[in-house]
Amino acid sequence: MSAFLNLTPTVRIALRNPFSRTRYPADESVVAVIDSGYEGFLAIPLDVFKHLLLDALQPQRRALVLANGAILTSKGAYAVLEIPHVAIRLSGFVETYNGLEEIILGVEALSRFKSTLDYCQKKISIQPCP
Repeated sequence: MSAFLNLTPTVRIALRNPFSRTRYPADESVVAVIDSGYEGFLAIPLDVFKHLLLDALQPQRRALVLANGAILTSKGAYAVLEIPHVAIRLSGFVETYNGLEEIILGVEALSRFKSTLDYCQKKISIQPCP
């Protein structure tokens, strides 16, 4: 399900490591913040990255430039993103960095499905691309 937390758009997702079949969360789904300013696919906290056993996939390192100009080094690997309530499954680069406390859905993932944000009614619509 998609919803707003105050004025922040969110979507409920699940993640899978396609090689170990590890899933996060183990059942149900978890909230991800929709961030159109984040150009990546998905950013997750380090504990979720470890839970998914993505460290075992020889993670790649990348430089991230934050909105305030700070540069961070992330590490990441490919995983599967699921949006269960609309049957969307996408593979992409999932990264983490020190201090990240929430799951962030970026424009690389957003560009692969149709999303409509209605701030007036605080509703979010998500559909697979035609």
